[in-house]
Amino acid sequence: MFKTFATAALALSFAGAAMAEDNLTTAKFLASPPDAQKNFIANVAMTAGLIASQNRKGQGKCIDDWYAANAKTGFQPVIDAMKRLPDYHPNALILAVFEKSCGDLKYTSTASVSP
Repeated sequence: MFKTFATAALALSFAGAAMAEDNLTTAKFLASPPDAQKNFIANVAMTAGLIASQNRKGQGKCIDDWYAANAKTGFQPVIDAMKRLPDYHPNALILAVFEKSCGDLKYTSTASVSP
């Protein structure tokens, strides 16, 4: 459990630092070095896979399998989508690609959050 939490916290911290700029677009994202792009997408994929596995185990495996199948290409399906839609936020397109491959990422919960 701690390993899962630590992985999620690490992934979120990298993604948060990379997205400090509020007006980040895929056009700006694609101007960054390829290794930075791959790391960003990998962090989003790991986080999405972890969240999915807590809600729909099969969907978590699907995202993990997508990651494994696309890592060697630098996550080309995401890069292609970003090239077609340069004005969107990178996270929106990354998650859209996951949804296309693995289904809707909307989850419901009855848990309440205290301030």
